[in-house]
Amino acid sequence: MLARTAEIVVWGAVLLGLTVVSIGSVSPVELVVAGAAALGGAFAAQRMRLAAGVRVAGGRGAVRALVALAPAVLRGLAVLAAAVAAGPAGAGVRRVRLRPGAGAGWAGVLIAASPDTCVIDVPDDDEVIVHALRPAGGPVEEAVSREAAVSRTDGAR
Repeated sequence: MLARTAEIVVWGAVLLGLTVVSIGSVSPVELVVAGAAALGGAFAAQRMRLAAGVRVAGGRGAVRALVALAPAVLRGLAVLAAAVAAGPAGAGVRRVRLRPGAGAGWAGVLIAASPDTCVIDVPDDDEVIVHALRPAGGPVEEAVSREAAVSRTDGAR
């Protein structure tokens, strides 16, 4: 019961925060409406997660991946800018096998947060398939993977 309540509070806070940031200066009436909408959205998000059977699990390596996120985004911006200027060198598709205990959902989101990578599939709970503009894995991939990424440039898996 406590975990479900905490989930609704977190969803509500995130949705309310996004709404307030999007609106700009907020009047008291807008804040009440945003809070009610955020609470409704939080209940809906929780019900959708439960209906889909998604469990929040596998947090191993999450802190290390979050610490590596900012450098990964900056590096990804540099790679993306270089690819725009000179063309992508070494772009390809690769499988990233995750550490035992790491969740493919959150790991895929953090890997995809870098501008030069795109998670294109999550075939199993322990791996994600990534299209990247660089052949080597970035800091987030290193934090969540159990081995070096298997890179393929021919499009095959």
